[in-house]
Amino acid sequence: MPITLKQLEIPPDVARQFAAKMLAFHAEYSPLKRDEIASDTRHLLLQHMPKGAKLRLADVLDLFELMR
Repeated sequence: MPITLKQLEIPPDVARQFAAKMLAFHAEYSPLKRDEIASDTRHLLLQHMPKGAKLRLADVLDLFELMR
């Protein structure tokens, strides 16, 4: 039985906030501040994900690197 995933619908204002945080992440040199930005982004995204969905800080860091 194949696994089907429901596509996430993120509001445009949240997508803009995500993009702004990603730019701030890549502009920051301090690893501590980069982790703080990624953590804030994780909380932002979790608010719009289905109940029980898991999103680790490492996932957000990977996502930022992939979208560079």
